[in-house]
Amino acid sequence: MAKHFGISTRTIYRWMEALSISGVPVYSTKGRGGGIAISEKYTLDKTLLSEEEKLAIVSSVKALNALTSNGETANSAIKTLEKISGFTKTDTDWLEVDFEPWSSEGNEVSKIFGTLREGILKKQQVSFDYYSGDGRIESRVVHPWKLVYKGQSWYLYGWCTSRNTERFFKLTRMRNLILTSRNATITKDYINSKKSVEKPDAGKVLYSQQKPSLIKITAKISPQKIPYLLDAFICSEVIPQDDGSVVATFSVPDFEWIYERLLGFGADIKILSPESVKEKIIKQAESVLKIYGYHSHD
Repeated sequence: MAKHFGISTRTIYRWMEALSISGVPVYSTKGRGGGIAISEKYTLDKTLLSEEEKLAIVSSVKALNALTSNGETANSAIKTLEKISGFTKTDTDWLEVDFEPWSSEGNEVSKIFGTLREGILKKQQVSFDYYSGDGRIESRVVHPWKLVYKGQSWYLYGWCTSRNTERFFKLTRMRNLILTSRNATITKDYINSKKSVEKPDAGKVLYSQQKPSLIKITAKISPQKIPYLLDAFICSEVIPQDDGSVVATFSVPDFEWIYERLLGFGADIKILSPESVKEKIIKQAESVLKIYGYHSHD
């Protein structure tokens, strides 16, 4: 079973213990044909879940259905939703999830999502061409672990054989994705157990190890660009000004593309602090002017 799910034997025993503690009659049998099973007479007691927990399950299934359903499975998914909606007394029609892009070109991300989902569930390696942050395109082979939705974007989280470490890959930057016939043998549990031996508790901080340093920016934005700034950044403070503009404060990772995005606001944004961000914006603006034959002293 551990081999089938790509996890350690210890994890299997932890699952059994958790089920047993929660009141589920789980047992194991030895010998040929043996294994782990739940008593056939056992039925799930609906009182084990609160109304809020039941609603959370239904909402999660709706969100997953919006991502994974296609023409062939849509009808089946609708029937399943109808069944589980009766699982709770609360109105389940309060949430609708639609990940369809405004542009038809964005449908490619849905296809990528489906292929990666298949690779994760079937435990197969995936290969693709990837546009890295510095503009280079590189071929990558990954043991896929999970799909992560963060900061309005989908990422693949897995073990990159090129870098020999865990990595996040943005789905919109992938091209020529292929589901290989090779088994994904490097699992997250394996990496965590290996790290815990080399350095105790190291496996518990996989995500925090990759968190970039943040810069706190304060900027003044013209009225017509306020909605776009709020779409682009999570502002901790927005102070209206007498002229209709706002002074906003937000934290962003210290990446080059952040300055390019800020420059995209043109003359509708003025960076108030810090000085280092103002200097980088000015340098990038001067580089743009040089492309068209203008210089800062002109």
